[in-house]
Amino acid sequence: MIIGTAGHVDHGKTALVKALTGVDTDRLAEEKRRGITIDLGYAYAGDLGFVDVPGHERFVHTMLAGASGIDTALLVVALPEGIRPQTREHLHILSLLGIDRAVVALTKADIAGDRISEVTAALSVLLTETPFAEAPMIPVSALTGQGIEDLRAALLASGVRDRDLAGYPRLAVDRAFTLSGAGLVVTGTLVSGRIAVEDRLVLSPSGLEVRVRGLHAQNKAAAEAVAGQRVALNITGSRLSKDVVTRGDWVVHPDLHAPVSGFDARITLLPDAPRTMRQDTPVHLHLGAAHVMARVSLLNRDRLEPGETALVRLRLQQPIGALAGDRIVLRDTGATWTMGGGVVLDPFPPRRGRRTPGRLAQLETLDVSGSAEALRGLLGVAPGWTDLALFMRARNVRESDRAALAASVTAMVAGGLIWSSAAFDRVRGAILTALAAQHRRSPELPGLQTERLRMAVEDRPPVAGFAGVLDALLREGVVAVDGPWFRLPGHRISLSPQDEKLWHAAQPLLEAERFRPPRVRDIAAALRLPEVAVRVTFKRLMRMGQVVEIAPDHFFLREAVAEMAAIAAEAVERDGTLTAAGFRDRLDNGRKVAIQILEFFDKSGVTVRSGDERRVRMDRLGLFGRVRQELSDR
Repeated sequence: MIIGTAGHVDHGKTALVKALTGVDTDRLAEEKRRGITIDLGYAYAGDLGFVDVPGHERFVHTMLAGASGIDTALLVVALPEGIRPQTREHLHILSLLGIDRAVVALTKADIAGDRISEVTAALSVLLTETPFAEAPMIPVSALTGQGIEDLRAALLASGVRDRDLAGYPRLAVDRAFTLSGAGLVVTGTLVSGRIAVEDRLVLSPSGLEVRVRGLHAQNKAAAEAVAGQRVALNITGSRLSKDVVTRGDWVVHPDLHAPVSGFDARITLLPDAPRTMRQDTPVHLHLGAAHVMARVSLLNRDRLEPGETALVRLRLQQPIGALAGDRIVLRDTGATWTMGGGVVLDPFPPRRGRRTPGRLAQLETLDVSGSAEALRGLLGVAPGWTDLALFMRARNVRESDRAALAASVTAMVAGGLIWSSAAFDRVRGAILTALAAQHRRSPELPGLQTERLRMAVEDRPPVAGFAGVLDALLREGVVAVDGPWFRLPGHRISLSPQDEKLWHAAQPLLEAERFRPPRVRDIAAALRLPEVAVRVTFKRLMRMGQVVEIAPDHFFLREAVAEMAAIAAEAVERDGTLTAAGFRDRLDNGRKVAIQILEFFDKSGVTVRSGDERRVRMDRLGLFGRVRQELSDR
């Protein structure tokens, strides 16, 4: 169990922890001199681990870093003084962090006189509107030992919170230091998963790879740590040093390394907040041990009054690690009062359409704790699909558990998307309807290409997701494909015997010089056929998708055009841009033909020209056929 102290400055938090553990958590010289806690302190006693936090208002940001991963709050109230400002603020913070259990220590009982009943009554009123209304209140004295054993028993009885043991490991770093003979050590609470010696993880958001040389869990050497424990990791890695680790970093499984500069959340403004929150309000944002500046964009209202709740987009000044379900606390720009807080709903939101009714409906469905419930709700609203990798990462679902999660909500996976059955059937129906209409309208044409088909679907799926649906329909046998053309299986256009004979003779001529094929007149001369007959046959072959007319009477095999498009993309990948001279050299072709090919790519939308240079549109790269996977993924 992890116990976190909370309460006003000088109410005896550190003395109480020492009475419970025998450890003085004030380790800094300034803390000794001033007699107050400035930084986080740690102590252990049996199964209990204590995080001692500062009580002074200037160090609330430090208190937040320590309180995020605790099981139970130890609320400390000095009987001689009673409830003070940081008592109230710390209670607000604990509630916003989702802490649902607490034990109240009424300290300095040896000098309290008859204050016990008065302070207890006031606290009962204060706690009524919090999750801690039933918290036990125990008078104690760190000096005489009064009530210490009762307090220890109450803490043990409070129990531990549910932890995410199934997810990937995620450690919130709150301290980093070096030890002679060991090297760099980072400490924090393991929020989810397990970490073992020799695990290879990532320091996020910097992205540095680390290896775990050794670890301590709950202040004891161990081979493995599990979620819910205080953990110290002895880590090593290239370019790793104490200077590159800051409070608020995460040590995570590589699949979770995805820093965000903004996310969607649900927040509540505290009832006693002194003012209304308006659009674009700057705030101090706290998540885990991280502390960054941010701006709040309200999504479903124009302003937020004290006590009200809203959906928001938070834009951060610097990237941090965040996942769905993470708790956040917001403080004003002067860091003098806590405004409110809430929970992350979507750490990887779409850039556009943030305030549309459809997007707001999605966020409402995500405001649940269970991954299956969130996925079921999300697929139940438009458009009925979601990105597989982003959803599973946001919810920290291991790759080995993803298929089972999708199956539990009767969802389908295709093209990197998770689909509801209704959405998949809707897209399937739209594809078949569009192909049938095309065949009726233009029976002489082979069918439709991928992008034309995608445009026929309402709520157009992403390119990769739509390709996944087409692949599924191909496996099902309800559509067929000829080169880039999709058609219904019963639709056929074929060559006449005369055209077939001509094509059988002409095809080797195009294959022999695939990047510099002969023109119609040259083919006609080589085959001793009328030029008009060759031209008519090649126009028919073009409608069938066998050849592409790059320039008048200059036909290329479709496979060769797809290969040339890939060569253009590889040139941009290597050199950063595409020029006619560079493209000519790669094709070992003439300058005139290379320019004709590039101009054709410009018209087709494969390339975009700026002066003498071009860039390649990766989403159009498969227009003439499949390209290698690593290029199509870009």
